[in-house]
Amino acid sequence: MGSLSGAIGSATRSLSSFSEALSVIQNNIANAATPGYARQRVSLAPVVTRSGLSLGVEVNQVQSLRDSLLDFQVLLGRQSASLFEKEQQIFQQIEPIFDLSGERGLDQAADRLFSAFSALSVSPGDFNLRRGVIEAAGAVVDSAQSTFSSLSRQSSNLEGEARNTVGRINGLLEQVGQLGALGSGSPSGQNFAAETRLDQVLDELSGLINFTLIHQSDGTLTLVTGGGEPLVVGTTVRPISASISESGIAILDVDGRDITSGIESQGGSLGAILELRNQKLPDYLNEVNRITKAVADRVNEQHALGVDITGAAGGAIFEYQTSSVLGSGRTAGTAGAATPAPPVSLDVTFSGGVTASISATLDSFFVASAAPTAASAGDTISVSFTSADGEIEKTITTSALLGGESTADLVTRLNDQISVDPELAGQITFSGSGGNIKVVLSETAGQGFSVSSATSNPAFTTGLESGGTLGGHSAAEIASALNEQVALDPGLASAGIRFVAVAGEVKLDGDVAFDYTVADNDPAATGFASGLAGSGSAGGATAANTLRLADLSPSKIAAGTPGSPGGNENALALTALASVGLVNGITHTEAYAALVSGVGQASAGASSRLDTQNQILSTAQALRDSFSGVDINEEAIRLLEFQQAFQATTRVIQVLDSLTTEILGLVG
Repeated sequence: MGSLSGAIGSATRSLSSFSEALSVIQNNIANAATPGYARQRVSLAPVVTRSGLSLGVEVNQVQSLRDSLLDFQVLLGRQSASLFEKEQQIFQQIEPIFDLSGERGLDQAADRLFSAFSALSVSPGDFNLRRGVIEAAGAVVDSAQSTFSSLSRQSSNLEGEARNTVGRINGLLEQVGQLGALGSGSPSGQNFAAETRLDQVLDELSGLINFTLIHQSDGTLTLVTGGGEPLVVGTTVRPISASISESGIAILDVDGRDITSGIESQGGSLGAILELRNQKLPDYLNEVNRITKAVADRVNEQHALGVDITGAAGGAIFEYQTSSVLGSGRTAGTAGAATPAPPVSLDVTFSGGVTASISATLDSFFVASAAPTAASAGDTISVSFTSADGEIEKTITTSALLGGESTADLVTRLNDQISVDPELAGQITFSGSGGNIKVVLSETAGQGFSVSSATSNPAFTTGLESGGTLGGHSAAEIASALNEQVALDPGLASAGIRFVAVAGEVKLDGDVAFDYTVADNDPAATGFASGLAGSGSAGGATAANTLRLADLSPSKIAAGTPGSPGGNENALALTALASVGLVNGITHTEAYAALVSGVGQASAGASSRLDTQNQILSTAQALRDSFSGVDINEEAIRLLEFQQAFQATTRVIQVLDSLTTEILGLVG
C-alpha cells in the first residue's frame, strides 16, 4: 500500500512538472512574434531519495534564454542606424533649399546681376538696362534671404524635435528604473514579463540616444551615455534636459552640467539632431552669409569707384546690418625732412571667434591705380619727384619706347633713369606689383616725396598720372599690407578676415565674430595713424538675413569713371567680378557649388552609412534571434515530447489507481 502511494505521489509530481513545462512551451509559441521576448526553457531534475528511490521529476529552473553580449550588439547597431536614419531624413529636407534649377539659387541670382552689368556696359545710358541692374540686385536679396530663412527654419524645427526627444527619453529612463528592479533577483524569482518589457524599452531608447548598459551584481541596471554620464543607476533615474540658445542645443544632466559632447554625433536620433543643429546647419548658414557678404561687399566697393551720369561717386547697391569696424583716419604721411625709416608697422591681435596675431610692416611706397596700357612706338614716360622739404625737384624721362612694352619693361626703363640721377639714386626705385607700377622709397631716405607722372601720348597711360605721396601710407596700402599677412594664416583666411580701403579709411571685417586689438608702431614719429588703433569687436554679420537694396535710382548706377561719367568702364569692371575670386580666392559660383556639393555629399554619406549599418543591425538581430528567438518547429517538437510524457504519466496514474481499487476490494 505504501509503495503504491509513493508511486502515485511520484507520478503526480512528474505530471505537475510536465504540466508546467507544457505551459512554458505554450507561452513561447504565443509570444513568438512579441518584440523583445526571449524564449524560455524548463530545466527538469530527477527527485531521488537518499536510498536511491526515484520520486519522479520536478522543475529545477525556468530560464529566459538571453545573451547580454548579443542583446547589447543589437542595441549598439540600432543606435548607429537611428543616427544615420535621422540624418538622412533631415538632409532630405535641407537639399531642396539649395536650388540647382537655375531659377532661385544664390549663385544664379548673382550671375544675373553681373549679366545685367554686362548688358549695361553696351549701352550705359539706357535707363531700362539700369532698371534691369536694380531688379537683378533685388533678386540677389530675395535669394539670399530665402535661403537663410529656410535654413533657419530647419534649425528651429530641430530645436523643437530635440525637446520632444528629450522628453521621451526621460519617460523611457523612468521605465528602465522601474522594470530593472522588477526583473532582478534570483533565476527562480525572475519576472519574465518585466524582462520582455524592459527589452522593448531599451530597444526604443537605443533609437533615441547612445548609451552603455551595465548589469549590476544585484540584478539592477546602470545606463551611462557615451561620455560616461549616468542616466539610470539601479532605481535612481537622472533625467536630462535641453537648453536652447543662439549657439545651438545643449543637453544638460540633472545637475545642470553640459553633457552634449557625449551625445552629439554618437548615436540615436538625438545625436543626429544635435550634430545637424549645432554643426552642419551653422556651417551652411555661415557659408551662405559668406557668399552673400562677399558679393555685396565687392559689388559695393567696385561701384563706389565709379560715377553716375551726373559725375557723383557711386553709392552702395546693397545694405545689410554690418558689424565691421571702420578706421577713423589714415596716415598723414611724412612731413618735411622727417625720416620715414625705420618702417612703421601695425600689430593686430585677434581673439574670441578666431585666435591669431599678425604684424604688417609698411614700407614707403606708392602703387599706380591701374596697369599701363596702349604703349606705342616713340612714346615716353615722364615722372616728377618733389621732396617734402622742397629742396629736390626732379623729372625723369624714359627713352622712346618700341611699343607694346610690358610693366616689367617699363619699370626697367624708369629705373635706368633713376640710376643716373645722383639725387634720386638710392632713394627711389620702381617695381611691378600685380601688373601695376610700384614706386618705392628707400628706408634710408631722409624724407618723403610727392609723385606725378605724364606720357607723351594721351592714349598711353601708366596708372601713375594721378600722382601720390611716398613716405606716407594710404588706406589702400595699409589694407593691402595687412591682407598679405592674413593670407599667410589659414585660420584668419578661413574666417574671412579682411581689410578694405573705404573712402580713405581702413575697414576691418570677417565672416565670424571676433575681438581685436590694433597697435600702431611709429618709431620715427612720422605721424602715422591707421585709424584702427585700439580694441573692439567686429565680424559675424548675418548679411544674408539682413540684406536689402539701397535706395538707388537708375540714374545713380555708376557705370562710368571720373574721367568719363557717361562711359562704361566701371560697368565692365563690375561685370568682371563674375570671374574674380570673391570668396576666399574662388568665384561666387565655385563657392556656392562647393556648398551645394558638400550638402549633397553629406546626404549621400548618411544614406550610404545607413545602408551599411542596417546590414550590420540585421546580422546582429539574426544572431540574437538564433539564440533567444522562438522557433515554432522546435517548440512543436518539445511540445510533442512533453505531451507524450504527460500522457504516459497519466496512464501510469490510471494503472496505479486501478491497482489500488483492486487491492482495497481484496482487503474488504
